Amino acid sequence: MTGRTGAEEPALEELPGDRLRVRVAGREFVTDAACPHRKGRLVHGQVNARTLRISCPLHHSSFDLTTGCPVGGPAEESLTVHRGGLWPGYYRAEQVWLPASEQLMDWGEEFHELMLGDELRMAAYQAAVSEAVRPGDTVLDLGTGTGILARWALQAGAARVYGIDLNEKVLATAAERLAEAGFADRFIPLAGLSFDLELPERADIVISEIMGNLGDNENFSAILDDARERFLRPGGTMLPRLVDTFLVPVTAESAHAQLTGPGPEDAGGPSAFAALLAARGARDPYSLYYDVILPVSGHLSAPGLLRRYEPGGERTGPGGTPVSYDVPLAFTVQRDGVFTGFKGYFTARLSDTVALDISGDDIAGRTTSDSWKHCYLPVERPVRVRRGDRIAMTFSRRSGRDGSPFGQTYGWQGRILSGSRVVDRFAHSTGPATDLPE
Repeated sequence: MTGRTGAEEPALEELPGDRLRVRVAGREFVTDAACPHRKGRLVHGQVNARTLRISCPLHHSSFDLTTGCPVGGPAEESLTVHRGGLWPGYYRAEQVWLPASEQLMDWGEEFHELMLGDELRMAAYQAAVSEAVRPGDTVLDLGTGTGILARWALQAGAARVYGIDLNEKVLATAAERLAEAGFADRFIPLAGLSFDLELPERADIVISEIMGNLGDNENFSAILDDARERFLRPGGTMLPRLVDTFLVPVTAESAHAQLTGPGPEDAGGPSAFAALLAARGARDPYSLYYDVILPVSGHLSAPGLLRRYEPGGERTGPGGTPVSYDVPLAFTVQRDGVFTGFKGYFTARLSDTVALDISGDDIAGRTTSDSWKHCYLPVERPVRVRRGDRIAMTFSRRSGRDGSPFGQTYGWQGRILSGSRVVDRFAHSTGPATDLPE
């Protein structure tokens, strides 16, 4: 049974199992088909595309489609949201996007809504927060955004949650949503950079999801280590507990061609992309990394462990700034193909029994991360390689860029060998060439 449809209007469709599919504003949600108040059929309800809320036609109870929480009317129980995210087909494999982590300071409500619809991210974090937070805990939500981790912590029984975010507008959204959910007296918003703030008490648990798709794209190791030292009580818990970052050489000819053709999907065309690169001081399209879903079928070798982060295990400098690093990696090509660059991704142990792995490539099957995607580190010249060839590279990180607390410069340089012969070399950096290791 289908409700209202149309290219511009929200589309509602009842599914088997008494569920409802709602498609609105490029997003898809699957919820219970009946209102939890008096079982009104939501397929006949109204959907607000701006606020992402659905209202029941029977007694006008209203629910947040991203969380299921009641936000108006007589309903007190939440509407179960079975799935939320981008419509399948919204993006495709090897489609190139500008790196979200490099635009951190410009994130608005639209990108936060994308994160809220990221099924892989949301399911793992909801399970981990629910497992790790104990009734009565004091919680710090570092980089709280629109407050979804704080909500789950409060629902798990946290006595109070301190939510830190640099974006005051987004933080105000978090406070508003948590107040609507009945948590106004237990959520304490704090605007600013965590390095510059103090808490009136130590937290029992620090929760955060500020990893980039390459792990430390958003300076997360320094931020979390500073939080552990200054905000966490002795014996307290960090979430995540462990983050491993991997690189693997790939063949991704379609993604590579997009860089010299139309440019990234969200760059605004070739001219706008060229202007963006010039504004960054980038020499060419290969002086940047990108967000791309790179299929496992394109892996040319086994992945290599690039970096492991454990709270307290990272060596940091004054003010929590991480030291620079250079990591040599060697890969043996396992199948013939065209080497076009490297795929980067992380896996994380969030809590005792919950892991998060963003390496998946099945977009329709929802095993990919809509918001993180994968990190694509391109090389300028594609090289045809054969099984048994070797790719030796060094990945480097230099902390800080333009005074940003989140910026860094990455470099990837190396050579491709067939037997003892060097077939080709590559050397790329998101900063000056002098930032590459000797």
